[in-house]
Amino acid sequence: MSMGNRKKKQTPRFQPEVVWVTKAVAGHPQTLRILNRLEDVDINIIDEVRLLKKPGHLGEAKRQMILTAHRGRAFKPCQGIGPGHICCNYRVIDLISGCPMDCSYCILQSYLANNPITTVYVNIESILEELGSFLSSHPQHKFRIGTGELADSLALDPITDFASILIPFFASRPNAVLELKTKTDIVDHLLDLRHKGHTVISWSVNTPQLIASDERDTTTLDERLAAATKAASAGYGLGFHFDPIIVSKGTSEEIAVYMEVIDRIFEAVDPQRIAWVSLGLLRYPPELAELARRRFPDTRIFSGELVPTTDKVRYPRFIRQEVYRPLWDRLSSRLPTNKLYLCMETKAVWESIDPAITSSAGIENRLCGICAPG
Repeated sequence: MSMGNRKKKQTPRFQPEVVWVTKAVAGHPQTLRILNRLEDVDINIIDEVRLLKKPGHLGEAKRQMILTAHRGRAFKPCQGIGPGHICCNYRVIDLISGCPMDCSYCILQSYLANNPITTVYVNIESILEELGSFLSSHPQHKFRIGTGELADSLALDPITDFASILIPFFASRPNAVLELKTKTDIVDHLLDLRHKGHTVISWSVNTPQLIASDERDTTTLDERLAAATKAASAGYGLGFHFDPIIVSKGTSEEIAVYMEVIDRIFEAVDPQRIAWVSLGLLRYPPELAELARRRFPDTRIFSGELVPTTDKVRYPRFIRQEVYRPLWDRLSSRLPTNKLYLCMETKAVWESIDPAITSSAGIENRLCGICAPG
C-alpha cells in the first residue's frame, strides 16, 4: 500500500504547564521520552503520587500532569459491565487518567473529582506484559480492548506516543483487537504502522451544534471525519460512537440532525472499513449535573426529561426507544446489524430494537466475530 508523504509526528496541541514526576520513575525511559517532548514546563520530583491526590480546580488540574507507575490492575473489565445492563464485555487498559479536553457531560468530572490532575502511567511495558500473559492464557477467546475509559486514547499521544507501542503489540496478538477512541484528528503518526487489522480507530461523534456548545477543545465533526478517512486509507478499521446522544428539546427535530451525522459518515468513509457503531443516550451519576452546571452555566444538556434509575440519571425508556429506532434503522440500511450495538442498555430496550441480543455474551460474540476489517 502506498502511503505517500505522511508526517511521522504530530505537534502536541496540549502542553502541560506543570509536570510532577514520582521519584521511582524519574529515570524511566518513557519518562525521559515524554519530558523531552515538552517545552517550557515546570518539572517537579515528588516522593509519592498520593501527595497530589486531593480535590482541586479541574481547569487548573487539566494544565498539569503526573508521571508515575501504575500500581494494581491496569487491565480490567469496562465499568459499563454491571447488573441491569446488557453490555459488550469490553476490556480496558488504564494508561492515562484524565483528559485535556473539556466536555460538559464528561463523567470524569465526578469520577476523578478527588484526583483531577492528568496522570500518565509510564510503565507501559509491564502493563503490556500483564496483558500479554492474560491473552496467552485465553487463546480461544477474542477480546476487544480499549484505552479510552479514563482518557481520550489519542489526545496526549503526541507527548506519550503510547499508540505506537500498543499497535505493534496488538498486531502480534491473534485473539485481541485494540480500539483507540478519540475526539481528535491525531492520526498522522499512526498511518505507517503495521497493525495487521488488529487496531480499530474510533471517533465519538455528535451533532455539529452539540460539539460546538458542549465539547470544548475537541475537533469539529468535519475534522474527525477527515481523520477517519486517513485512517481508513491506511487499512485501519473504523468505529463511530454516537454517545452521548442528547435530546433536550424534542426528539423529532434532534433525531433528524443525528440522521444527518450518520449520512455524513457514509459520505466520508467506505462502509466496509467500519468495524462497529454504537448508540448510547445521555446517562450520568446523580452528582454530575450540579457539578457540570457550576463549571458550564450555559449548558442545556441536563434540561431534558431525565429521571433517576438504580445507578444513573437517564432518559425514560420510551424516549430511548423512540430515539434508537430510526437511528438503528438508518445505520442498518448501510451496515450489517452485527456491526451495531447499544451501549449500557437494558434487556427491555434491546428487545425493542434487536431481539436477537439477549445477553452481554451475545454482543461480545457479535462484535468479536467481525472485529476489524481485514
